[in-house]
Amino acid sequence: MNDLTDKEILALHALCNAVIDGNITEKQKAELSHWLLTSRKARQYYIRTMGLSASLYNYASEMQAEAPDVFRPRPQISLVSILFRWLAPLGAAAAVVLGFWLVNLNQAKSETPNDESVAQITASKECQWAGGAALVPGARLHKGQEIELTHGFAEVTFDSGARVLLEGPTKLEVDSAWAAVLKRGTLKANVPHEAIGFNVVAATVSVVDLGTEFTMIADATGATDLLVLKGAVEASPQNSTNQQSILLHTDESLRFGHAGVSGVDDSKEKFARYTQSVSLDHFAPPTEYVHWSFDETDGKRLHADASGIPMGNFDLALKAAGYKAEVAGTHVAGRWQQALDFDGRDYAKAAFPGLSGNSPRTVAFWVKIPTNAQLSDAYAMVAWRAESKKFAARPVHICWNRNPAEGTIGVLRTDYGGGFALGTTSLRDGNWHHIAVAFVPGENIDTPVQVKQYVDGRLEGEGYPSPPGEKMMETVTSLDDPATVNDTLWLGCRLGLSGPRKDHFRGTLDELFIANRALEPREIVELMKNNQPLQADPVAVASAE
Repeated sequence: MNDLTDKEILALHALCNAVIDGNITEKQKAELSHWLLTSRKARQYYIRTMGLSASLYNYASEMQAEAPDVFRPRPQISLVSILFRWLAPLGAAAAVVLGFWLVNLNQAKSETPNDESVAQITASKECQWAGGAALVPGARLHKGQEIELTHGFAEVTFDSGARVLLEGPTKLEVDSAWAAVLKRGTLKANVPHEAIGFNVVAATVSVVDLGTEFTMIADATGATDLLVLKGAVEASPQNSTNQQSILLHTDESLRFGHAGVSGVDDSKEKFARYTQSVSLDHFAPPTEYVHWSFDETDGKRLHADASGIPMGNFDLALKAAGYKAEVAGTHVAGRWQQALDFDGRDYAKAAFPGLSGNSPRTVAFWVKIPTNAQLSDAYAMVAWRAESKKFAARPVHICWNRNPAEGTIGVLRTDYGGGFALGTTSLRDGNWHHIAVAFVPGENIDTPVQVKQYVDGRLEGEGYPSPPGEKMMETVTSLDDPATVNDTLWLGCRLGLSGPRKDHFRGTLDELFIANRALEPREIVELMKNNQPLQADPVAVASAE
């Protein structure tokens, strides 16, 4: 539907208020469910309203705390619990659709520069590109960029985790981390669970993935064959009188033309061809990293190990804020063996040469934040001071959001260069979550740094720093020697201009990795599942032939 009318907005507002007040009737549930499943504008309005309500409720309740060091459970409105308490009967498909719109709504909140990178070439075989383009494995692709493969095969991995194999001749537009436009030619999409909702649009059909592998073949007339190799997709005809979505499952196929939808005449032959695999030359840069397992059962030193990096003294030293304060009770059971627990007063630091520079990197770890964590407990899980043109002389903080005016309270937040990135999943639920934050400095000195956040393997929020040169005004209360701030890793505390401030983090960290490059989505998922960086095989996994 188009923009909501005033009457429709009033009706939808009344339904949202009924959800917030907890007195929604069965009739109202059915009415709201219909809105959410049929109207994009209604979904956006609902998500904005519920997210704002939850954030303001938490913010108001927590601001009444008598003292930040007194941890008291607070009644909370959980947006996720509200959704699934009465939307569960709509089934998994509705949840997928709603989650997909939530991600895209979050991504639409901020304007992004034209040089935003959203994918990269990760494998190839006998590639030839139109116009002499030098798109070698490892090359980043930007939002809105068109690529034309005249011969051979090329694998494009989107930052969402979706992998698309192109077979020349094919022309593709990279629309975002979650979407692409097939202008003509053949592609095969392999979409893992973390990238559900990935969208490919052709002239006559729009395909939304529901966790699958599928092939699309667009001919010169614009007609497109769609073959589902595994899983399910939702296909919406673009140029026919009947535009109702069609759900296709494994081994099903349809041809979408300008005149309508029909069967694929040679579907058997095409299925036989596109289920075959082809060996690709996969771009497999070495992964160099420093790792802290936090498996010590006592003591104030946390051992580090490294791979591909000259082993210096990366050990973390535990400290506590306050005069003659003692570190106690910091070693607890973790996600993998032992973990490091922060009580809101202690923190840790380690020398890390080069950390303050421009180099690309990925910071990944497990975190568990208590449900009653206060706003004063938000800063910072991992922090360091940047000292470069791209980041400016500002601290980098990986934390959770405490400002309801800028986004939902409790979601992953990365502050850097005067800007910030926000996720969509609340971390304050008492459960373990895997966090990965990739920093991509860009191809030249004037390109702003991009930050890509992943929560439990799924891309959640991308951010861009403010322009260099803006002054950061803050009052600094230093607890440490200012000379030790640069090239130093800090855990559990917020940084000022000259050292850690009195704002500390409360929660538990485990298995911290800092890698020397922006890891691919599948590498992040591998790290999450196996607690070891993926060492890529030079021969790629299954692709189309």
